[in-house]
Amino acid sequence: MVEYQYICIQHRAWVDENPQQAFENVLQLTKLAEKKLHKNQFEEAIQLLGAAFETAEIIFDNRLESPQLTTSLTSSAIMLAHAYSITGRVETATRLLLRLKNKMQCAINCAAGYATKVAFFQHCAEALTEANKDINYALQEKPTHGLNYH
Repeated sequence: MVEYQYICIQHRAWVDENPQQAFENVLQLTKLAEKKLHKNQFEEAIQLLGAAFETAEIIFDNRLESPQLTTSLTSSAIMLAHAYSITGRVETATRLLLRLKNKMQCAINCAAGYATKVAFFQHCAEALTEANKDINYALQEKPTHGLNYH
C-alpha cells in the first residue's frame, strides 16, 4: 500500500469510486498550480501538484490509463519535481521522477505487443529522464536556487 503525502484516505477512496471526476480534479489542480508557479508561490504549488500527482497516480495504478491521464501524470510529476528543486528539495524531486519512470517501465513491459502504447510510455519515461537531467544541471549551474519558471 502506497502512503500518500498530499491526499487523505477518504480522498483516495473517492478517486477509486469516481475516476472521471478525479481526473477532472487533476486538471483543475494542475492549472491552478501553474498559476502559483508563475507567481513564485512554490509551496502552494507543491501542495496542489502533490494532490494532482497522487490522484493521477491512483487512477493510473488502477489501470485506467489513457493518453490524457498519462500525460497529466507525467507533467504533474515534472512540475512537482521542478518545484521541489526550486525549494531546495532536489533529492525528493529525483526520487519522485525515478519512481514514476520505474512505473512507466512497468507499463512498457505490460504493453508489450502494443507498439503505440509502448512508444507513448517510452516517450513519457524519456520526458522524466530529461526533467531529472534538467534539475541536476540547474543544481550544478546555480546550486542555491535550482530552476526558474520565468
